[in-house]
Amino acid sequence: MLSERGLQIVDKLIENNRTPITSKTLAIYLGVSERSVKTYIKEVSDFCNEHSMILERKPGIGFVADFTDQQIKQVADLKRDKKIVMSKEQRMSYIMYILLSGWDTYTLSLFSEELNVSKKVISDDINSIFKEFSKYNIRINRVAGHGVFITGDEFSIRRAMKSYCKYSIGNKVIREASDNRISVEDQELWINNFGQDNFEKSVEVIHYIEETYGIAYTDYSFKMLADYLCIQLFRVRMGNVITEDIIPEDENIKYSDIVDKVVEKFSSLSKCKLNEYEKQYIEILLASASVQSNTDLYKAISSDKEEKAKKISGEMLEYLSEILNIDLTSNELLKISMENFVPSSLIRTRYGIEATNPFLGDIREMYSGIFATCFTLTRFYEKYCGAIPTDHEISFLALFVGGALHRNVKTIRAVILGTSGIAASTIVARKIESRIEEIKIVAILSSELMDTIDQYDCDIVLSMISSFEYEDKVVHISPIISAEDEKNIKSKCFEIISHPELQKQGFYSLIDIDNILFVNEKLDKEKILREACKRLYNGGYVNKDFFDDVMKREKIEPTAIGNGVAIPHGTPDNVIKPKVFVVRLSHPINWGGKMVDTIFILAINFDNIGSTKAFFHDFARLLGSGDKIARIRKSSDIREMEKILKEELSWE
Repeated sequence: MLSERGLQIVDKLIENNRTPITSKTLAIYLGVSERSVKTYIKEVSDFCNEHSMILERKPGIGFVADFTDQQIKQVADLKRDKKIVMSKEQRMSYIMYILLSGWDTYTLSLFSEELNVSKKVISDDINSIFKEFSKYNIRINRVAGHGVFITGDEFSIRRAMKSYCKYSIGNKVIREASDNRISVEDQELWINNFGQDNFEKSVEVIHYIEETYGIAYTDYSFKMLADYLCIQLFRVRMGNVITEDIIPEDENIKYSDIVDKVVEKFSSLSKCKLNEYEKQYIEILLASASVQSNTDLYKAISSDKEEKAKKISGEMLEYLSEILNIDLTSNELLKISMENFVPSSLIRTRYGIEATNPFLGDIREMYSGIFATCFTLTRFYEKYCGAIPTDHEISFLALFVGGALHRNVKTIRAVILGTSGIAASTIVARKIESRIEEIKIVAILSSELMDTIDQYDCDIVLSMISSFEYEDKVVHISPIISAEDEKNIKSKCFEIISHPELQKQGFYSLIDIDNILFVNEKLDKEKILREACKRLYNGGYVNKDFFDDVMKREKIEPTAIGNGVAIPHGTPDNVIKPKVFVVRLSHPINWGGKMVDTIFILAINFDNIGSTKAFFHDFARLLGSGDKIARIRKSSDIREMEKILKEELSWE
């Protein structure tokens, strides 16, 4: 449903119809932070998509609505009638909440009446929910005369609640968060969905752990613990408890003594007893949480894992060093960060616990190359915990690695080439240097002096002249230095930072016209991937299990990486000969919450360090550039796309 603030944004968009409005302006109008605006814009965007209303986000410019008079009238009618206005995602979230909370008396008619849509719409929503719940082995049951209800194990139901209960059911408004590590929006969500007392008791338990053991949880760990503990108390108080082991007998996480104290405190606060299986739940949560100080609790729970953490994080850094052609193993800050992060990350991945990185979207958009490169680290997770990490886990690793690259790289020498006077170009230069610390502007040239560029020793040329080309050094920018400009500059810097002399024999054949597909009709993700994998199989590149392998990975964690791109892939065991299958969609599709129109199905053996290093050097550079992806999108047929891809990947 559209929240009150979401509806306020729609009103503001109508007021500024066909005129750009920035997130900063919306933040001032709503009296919230710009980060909060992103949350509300998401629900507004879902609402607009559901009602075929055009809302575009233009980087560096703002949000531009193009609503018809009829659509504006419909919004006014909905407001006047005081109906609940919901997007499909919000309807599904509401239905999921009801089912996951344990209600078994809701019928299609009751959902239809509450949500102001037809029973057919509710039935379609439940079919979509069925696919989502299957990831957690939760079954939806529809029994005539008994409503709709779910069955599944308690641990899975709680993990599903964490993932899917994204919108407030209640209407309690929170003005100030009780801890600076959580946002007002998150606290409001948890209180409205799981109860204020449950929330307060959960936070009190976390503070008790910190005070008792002299530690401080990271912001993402604090938020994770508060969320899962709140859900636990909510479920237990409703009579839903875990009744079987969730930690295998052969695995000892070594938290039992600490858990006993936490359970005792939890029980005294909440006035409810937690059984031995609920203790296992808390033990997993504590093992999944990262702390900010290496003191009593860290030593108590991590001493026996310290060597293993060093070993695994060391292997990861050696692997990335090979791919990026930079020695990351000698970076002490990065080593310490990885050694502290990896143990809890492996536990989270092993048990399906989600720790949210609030900067995931920014990392996908601004650091696509580094994010794509860190994607290859999934091989270590599969090796050491037998599961695939979420995008959030990968994005944390990308932050660590990206930070190390920016701290240790040489200064990138750049020349500014402008269309106007030196004064205006100087302002542009200062903007760039203030936003991208590795850039050093060594010269500012007007268009009349472009022929003298050979006189300057530079790594890149930042040109405001759209037609100017100079070797492989040019990044075309606008005078305003938009978010897209900044992203393209950072992508070029990343390319220079990790620019080894690579052996690319055979890379030319990785992409060919027989493995490029233009899809002009509306198809879902599974049908698209099935057709692509069928062609790869018929071509002798993969075995028959490749498609199932790809779909299994997609169900666990969608492979959309931003910029309208997804990179689905299978395990090396199912790859016979390396190949990249490219799909271009005329109609973008939802790929795990990101809209995707360009798909690269990677049949690549990531165990081969040489080919992985060479491939991802070029591929990361491609994915990180909005200009390069835009050029691919403009290709009119498969031959043109093949040519453009090989040119942009330097495989010609």
